[in-house]
Amino acid sequence: MVIQKEAGHPKSRPARKRGRPTEDERIERRSQILAAALPVFLQNGFGATTIEQLAVAARVTKRTIYSYFGDKAGVFAAMVRILATTVSTDAPDEDTLESLAARIVYRLHSAELTGLHRLVIAESTRFPELAVTLHDNGDARHIARLAEHLRAERGENTVRLAQPLFTLLLGEEHRKRLLGLLGAPTADEAVAHARAALETLQLR
Repeated sequence: MVIQKEAGHPKSRPARKRGRPTEDERIERRSQILAAALPVFLQNGFGATTIEQLAVAARVTKRTIYSYFGDKAGVFAAMVRILATTVSTDAPDEDTLESLAARIVYRLHSAELTGLHRLVIAESTRFPELAVTLHDNGDARHIARLAEHLRAERGENTVRLAQPLFTLLLGEEHRKRLLGLLGAPTADEAVAHARAALETLQLR
């Protein structure tokens, strides 16, 4: 007996495998995860945030987050580093000590970075590594950048003023921001604050 093939029956084909993402796609996906992470951490706190919540917010799989960052702490550290670059690293070519100082005031007193600071203070007893991450990848980077500008614009003997200058750029206003007693400064107010700090140290 001859078995005839059914007419019109398509041949089975192997499922198409999706290729590995390109380097550009990996960079874009990584940025997507980090951009979505801060609101999740701010809403839930570090301890209560889960990889699943981060994945849902970024519209990726949990496996992708584990692959890119290792764990939740890895996401947090990378997020803090990226936020720091928006303050003192990603700067225009014509950046000066004064414009950097104004940008530090404007960004560190912003709602998102004040919120991040509050989160770290609230959770640092249980997760002391968060404070180290925030300081090393945030404050320390900003102070180093101020030192570079001081050296270039005011001379080697002024580099020692980088940390006092950073302290003045935060000032009492930052403490009030953390307590919710003061609103975020406008761009003009940030410039005025920065200039006052520079004048206090006779750098302007």
